[in-house]
Amino acid sequence: MASAIDPQSHARLRQSFLLGLTRQPLGPPPALAEQLPRDREPALPLLALSAQWQRFAGMPAPVIDPIPDAALRLHQDARPILPDAARRALKALARSVEKSLASNVLPLALRRIHAAGYRLHPFDLPDCASHIKAEAGDLGLAERAFLALIAPDSDEEAAKGLFFERITAENWTTFPKAQRRGFVAKLRRDDPAGGRALIESVWKAEPAPVRAALLDALAVGLGEDDKPFLESLGTDRADSVKQLAAQLLARIAERGEHGARVAEAARCFTRAGSFLAKIGLGSASTLTFKLPSDGLNWQQTDALRERLFGGLQLSALADAAGVTAEALIAALPPGEHRVLMLLMDAAAAEGDDDAVTRIIGARLGAGESLNGYILMSIAAKARQPLAPSIAERVLASSAWQKTVQELADATTPAAQKDDGRLALMAALMPRAAMSAFTASLAALPLSTTRAAKDFTDLVLALPA
Repeated sequence: MASAIDPQSHARLRQSFLLGLTRQPLGPPPALAEQLPRDREPALPLLALSAQWQRFAGMPAPVIDPIPDAALRLHQDARPILPDAARRALKALARSVEKSLASNVLPLALRRIHAAGYRLHPFDLPDCASHIKAEAGDLGLAERAFLALIAPDSDEEAAKGLFFERITAENWTTFPKAQRRGFVAKLRRDDPAGGRALIESVWKAEPAPVRAALLDALAVGLGEDDKPFLESLGTDRADSVKQLAAQLLARIAERGEHGARVAEAARCFTRAGSFLAKIGLGSASTLTFKLPSDGLNWQQTDALRERLFGGLQLSALADAAGVTAEALIAALPPGEHRVLMLLMDAAAAEGDDDAVTRIIGARLGAGESLNGYILMSIAAKARQPLAPSIAERVLASSAWQKTVQELADATTPAAQKDDGRLALMAALMPRAAMSAFTASLAALPLSTTRAAKDFTDLVLALPA
């Protein structure tokens, strides 16, 4: 026989008894209304029946939502979880680094963890969410799954890439835009035609933002063979795509005059004349940089930098100038930071991480002082730490010693704060140079060096 009290009726009766019958009068179930005694209040019989139902029928089992596929995939990442010692160091770094610097320093820490073959503990993912997004082009399965979990329902892009652990030519269309762009760019470094064929195979089916990202990857290994495809995009339905295609076509045309452009760029570097040497502005062998920008406004000057140095490999420029790459970088004045970034971008586009770190090392070791903003921008370009020999030269440079001395001489709390130069330098140091780096900070108070030392602790806690 079916019970006259169902879960909904029991919930209403229970609520009445909890709130009080004055606030919420009883509403007997229709099936029981005729059976209740008419000569007394129905409260006691209903209380007894409710208790009996609760005891024998029991409360309904709570509704449990199914576990999202992204949560299951998060735990299927084959990489080992960050060791406890390194995890503690990462937490300490997140606490000690200045909030204004966290968005620059912590992504570099995650980059070191990823390069070592480890992934974050699942409990640490929420605290690092914004920094994980900053490395969107180089994420493992666990990070992609976590971003899919926290993404809004309207973000269809975030749920992509959860079916496969690694991106390949067979599954690349299932990954988010950033990973797809990086995959095609990497393929283009070795096989430009193969990378272009991948793009052409999916071109008509992709939305404009994805088409633009894939077209940006075409800049790697760009050549005459790409010209027919780029010319066909003159009728693309998205203006952003048409503009980018036109820029790439212009770059191909410029590369037809590559020798002339390299020679023009090399002429910006000259030896100091004997007159300058006589008045004390350098020796006759000093290399100087002068952009031919007389009479140009700042927009025209910036366009000139882009034309001369955009996409130009440092090795080709050094050969044309007849000097070493290090000498070229050392000759760039602080005001020509944009030229430095263009040379680094060209090396990064070709996947030459060694060249990027050589440029960084030459820049850091050549100046008389270190600028926090400049160090911030160039450290973000490094996909790997400096080579031990380069790190040794940087730590011995007058610029680094002056930085440490300035902080040691500071007398106010504000002046003693690390403005990023120490923490970012720690992010560039290889494991072999960590002891020398820590020793160079010996004269500074712990409050100044805490974040830098936490970064070194993280690197040393990662298994070699």
